[in-house]
Amino acid sequence: MSENVELVRRTFEAVCRGDLHDAASGFHEQAAWHNTADFPGPRTCVGPRAIIDFWKSLMENFEQPEGGTEVERAVESDEAVVLAVRSVGRGKASSVPIDVRWGAAFHVRGGRITRVDVHGDWAKALRSAGLAG
Repeated sequence: MSENVELVRRTFEAVCRGDLHDAASGFHEQAAWHNTADFPGPRTCVGPRAIIDFWKSLMENFEQPEGGTEVERAVESDEAVVLAVRSVGRGKASSVPIDVRWGAAFHVRGGRITRVDVHGDWAKALRSAGLAG
């Protein structure tokens, strides 16, 4: 596994755990997280704290089993790592099951994540990183 893939996986796992300390070590202090319109909440979060706060507020409405957000694939280009992610759980209020696959392109520069672009699917995430979809 390359250094960039390892950095992105480790940082993303810290975000999912709500671990600001571990996540902050992987993000540039001005890293921007760009959400799709399908995600509730802000379209853009800047900085590790804002990114973690977004994830915490997003997850407050869901019950998620251990490992409920899992990286299924990772592909890299020169300056980006694209993750294919599956999130499963259930709405706390509605008990409606959730099983969503999505993709995100993590842009890395100087050993830190500088930008994340969340996409509704794997192919869009690949294209946004300049990789074939």
